[in-house]
Amino acid sequence: MEIDYATIGAKIRYFRVQKKLSQEKLAEITCTSTTYIGYVERGERSPSLKTIIMISNALNVSMDDLLSGILMIDGTGNSLQQYDFLIDCSRAENAIITQAAVSLKEILRQYKITK
Repeated sequence: MEIDYATIGAKIRYFRVQKKLSQEKLAEITCTSTTYIGYVERGERSPSLKTIIMISNALNVSMDDLLSGILMIDGTGNSLQQYDFLIDCSRAENAIITQAAVSLKEILRQYKITK
């Protein structure tokens, strides 16, 4: 198993946008560069644990929020796509979309629409 840095980056971008922080401001707070933050958000750089902690603190989110689900098992990239899709949603929209997805999953399994 490998660490999925693209998912970490997508989560950082998601929380940064939710907090209405620019890449420039996040870079300033974390003593990094705007370019580096862009690389991390796109999964093109592997941030150190120290950098992840600084970003977590700057975004006021737990390390668990940033690091849960980051191990790549099958390489589908679903987590990254989900964060990109939800990036501009409000909490209410996110809750509605999540409930709709849960309901759809139940229907798919109930009627054996997918394998």
